[in-house]
Amino acid sequence: MRTSVPLSPAAEASLASLNEYHRDQFQQLQDYDRAAKSKAYKLKLNLDNLFTDLARGHLAGENAEFLQEAAKRDGVPFNPAAPYISFRDLTVAVAGSLKQTDVRESIDLLRPFSVMARMGITMETGLVGDQVVPKVTAKTTPNWLPNEAATGTATTPTLAQVALTPKVAIGSLNYSRHMAKQANASQFAARELLRTVGTAVDTAIINGSGVSGQPLGIIGTAGVQTQSGTTLNAGCATMKRKSAEANVIDEQISFLATPVVRELLEGREKATGGGKFVWDKDQVADRQAFVSTDVPTATMLCGDFSLIYLGIWGAGLVLEINPYEQTNFRAGIIQARVLLSCDVAVLHPSSVIVASSIT
Repeated sequence: MRTSVPLSPAAEASLASLNEYHRDQFQQLQDYDRAAKSKAYKLKLNLDNLFTDLARGHLAGENAEFLQEAAKRDGVPFNPAAPYISFRDLTVAVAGSLKQTDVRESIDLLRPFSVMARMGITMETGLVGDQVVPKVTAKTTPNWLPNEAATGTATTPTLAQVALTPKVAIGSLNYSRHMAKQANASQFAARELLRTVGTAVDTAIINGSGVSGQPLGIIGTAGVQTQSGTTLNAGCATMKRKSAEANVIDEQISFLATPVVRELLEGREKATGGGKFVWDKDQVADRQAFVSTDVPTATMLCGDFSLIYLGIWGAGLVLEINPYEQTNFRAGIIQARVLLSCDVAVLHPSSVIVASSIT
């Protein structure tokens, strides 16, 4: 058995001094951490000053600290000439500046005007290089064992790939020094920048042509099912059935149409004199229904929109300022642009049904 040996008074004094030193160091670290977090929380991004600083080629002050913290937080390099603007940093505007929110940044890219984000499409950021999304086109075949000695028969699923390559959406604007001095200028700039890119992405997801640099959207994808839009009524239930037959999750089926189509179907009874309408209380065929002006005229889509994939390359939204255009520089006009590299894939085309020429 070991016996404890009492420490000498000198050793006890040294140990007490050492413990006190470490307590002080730990307290200082805690104080520093709290101060750093408090400072980061209080930092705000002011687009008025940001545009002016970038036009002068000198990013400094609170904006520089804010953007450095945002880049560090999201794991991207900090470039003072073309700073990374986190999507969530542009969602809430207060007193001429923008504050952080904890909502996922990929969703914030398209809020609050993107119907595709509200319908739950799948988004992934930070892609590098061309991408392929694997999918199963024919499942394995299960079999039952008739007795304990029987063996199962192995089958091989059929796999395919959906290829994605970055397509670049660009939005640009001129931002005058005079406007920078007006009330709510930074709110306007933030809203305009997001809508420029977000609306282009929404349109491409729904009906992108696949040529001239555009992604190929849902409507043009091979394998998407169709439905007659003539006197559309029971056809809505047929669209829901076709989507369910594609083995999507039934509760996730939803509809998307233009405001004009909604107005038409809100006034059309399911059965004459029955008092129930095709589009009723934001539902069609007992499934949630949405509208968007980005949908082509007289068109409605039905399906599980979580099977629509939006891939975003790199840091995502990038803001760049051109301080070298001499005419605008002499006039006090700042040129700004936003870039986004993305592509769209419809993972299971048969799960989506499109009705066109709706009457």
